[in-house]
Amino acid sequence: MTVTRTRSSPDEPIEIATIAGEEMLPWLRQIDGFEGLLMLSSAEEATTLVLSFWRDREVAEQHRAARAQFRDRVTSAVGVRVEEVADYEITFADLGSWAAKPTAQ
Repeated sequence: MTVTRTRSSPDEPIEIATIAGEEMLPWLRQIDGFEGLLMLSSAEEATTLVLSFWRDREVAEQHRAARAQFRDRVTSAVGVRVEEVADYEITFADLGSWAAKPTAQ
């Protein structure tokens, strides 16, 4: 999993993160090995955590340069800056029935 932390201007609406996610998702779905996307936003902090899930570390690494270029285009278009990008391994998860809920369209 790759976690990207972005920051926007405090006066930007939180919906900017939704717009960015909607722009990224179709492109990410075209990558073999892409497993999902989760975005967590804090209006108070003007930050968004973007979690992208991959079949394995090798797939994520293989597409790292293309993902970075695309991420930079999207974040520039919506006016946010990338503060950090880090890879993590999921060591435990239990999302219960929450994981089965459809996302808002």
